[in-house]
Amino acid sequence: MGSSKTIICSKLSWPILFFTLNLAFFTSFLFAQEIIWVTVEGKAPVGEEDKAAAKSRAIEDAFRNAVHEAVGAYITAETLVVNLRLSGSILGAIPYGKVVGKEILEESIEEIPGQGQEKPGLVYSVKIRARVVEETVGSDPFFRLDAWLNNSSFKNGDEMLIRVKPTKDCYVSVFNILEDEKILRLIPNRFKKQNFLPANATFSFPDKADKSRGITLRVHTPENKDAVTESIYILALSRPFEFHSAGIQEGIFGKYNGQSAFMKDLIKEIVGIPLNERAEVLMQYEIRKK
Repeated sequence: MGSSKTIICSKLSWPILFFTLNLAFFTSFLFAQEIIWVTVEGKAPVGEEDKAAAKSRAIEDAFRNAVHEAVGAYITAETLVVNLRLSGSILGAIPYGKVVGKEILEESIEEIPGQGQEKPGLVYSVKIRARVVEETVGSDPFFRLDAWLNNSSFKNGDEMLIRVKPTKDCYVSVFNILEDEKILRLIPNRFKKQNFLPANATFSFPDKADKSRGITLRVHTPENKDAVTESIYILALSRPFEFHSAGIQEGIFGKYNGQSAFMKDLIKEIVGIPLNERAEVLMQYEIRKK
C-alpha cells in the first residue's frame, strides 16, 4: 500500500509580556509534537450491518493505519532488540500518535469472492488523508510494573513462571516475542479473558488453576539451533483495550504453526495509546538444548 508523508513544524508568535516560565512550558510542549500528514486506506466488512456502520469501522481502520504510518512504521523488531539490550525498554522507542483531522479522498464497496459461499462478501473501503499529531513525552512516572521470570537461562523443556505486580490498577497483556520477531499471546487467553489487575497485587502465570487445565510454559529451542534468545513482553494499560491484530496466536499450550503476527503488528496498535496510559516490562531470556 502506497502512502505519502509530510512533516509540518508548527510556529507560534508569543506576546512579549509572557512570563519566561510560561514561555518555556509552552515551547517544550510545542517541540513535543509534530504534525504529520499521511494518505492511507482502511477496510471493513459490510456483513449484516448497514453501510454507515461499515464505513465508520473502515475509517477507524484507516486511523490505525495512519497513526502507524506516521509514527510507528520505522520502529522495527531489530530496533526493539537493540533498545532491550541498552535499556530494557520497548515503549521508550514507541511514541504516541493520534488523528486530529481527516479528508476522505475515495470510498467504495468492493465484492470479495466467497470461499464456499453462495454470495460474495462485501468490504467497505476508504482512502483518507489524515493529520496525525506525534507526541514523544508525557509518560506517567507513577505507573510502573515489577515483573520476574523464574530464570534467565533455561534448558530445553524447562518450565517458565511469570510474575507481575503493577503500581496502579490496570489491564495486563503478556506476549512471548520469539527469535524470528513473531509474537504469541499468553494473557488474555481463552481461559483468562478478564485481564484486570489491582494495584500492588501480584499475578502469576501459570497458576494452579492454569496447571489444572494442562497449561504449562515449557521452553524449547528450534530443531536446527543449539540456543535461542527470546523475550516476555508485558504491557499494562490504564483502561480496557481490544487489540485488532487477530493474527496474534495464543501460545498457552506450546503449539505454534509459525503463522503468528510479527512484533510490528502489535506496535501498530500500541502507537495509538497515549503514553500516560501505558506501562511495560520486557524480559529477555536464553534457551539452550543442553
